[in-house]
Amino acid sequence: MAILVHAARATRHWHGPGVRRGERIYHVLSDLHGAEGTAELLAFVSRYGLRREWIQYRGTYREHFDVPEHLGLRMLADGARPATNREVGELLRAKRTASTS
Repeated sequence: MAILVHAARATRHWHGPGVRRGERIYHVLSDLHGAEGTAELLAFVSRYGLRREWIQYRGTYREHFDVPEHLGLRMLADGARPATNREVGELLRAKRTASTS
């Protein structure tokens, strides 16, 4: 369906990519539930050189990647959809409900 990109701030330094605490980062997630969402997310981020093992909360409703600003902006330019805090909150609630049903 859609890959969502949500703007956030880094809560710590990322020495590898050179992100400092407080700088803009992006959460990248799928709007699909379960295995379909995981597959969509992994296929999308692989185009940007992200490794599968960097996924956070794999297999849960909170599954996502954190990416530095330059990658997040490329993803948006390539068709990922920007998401607001409200949209992400509603999506996570729906995924959590679906995973407990």
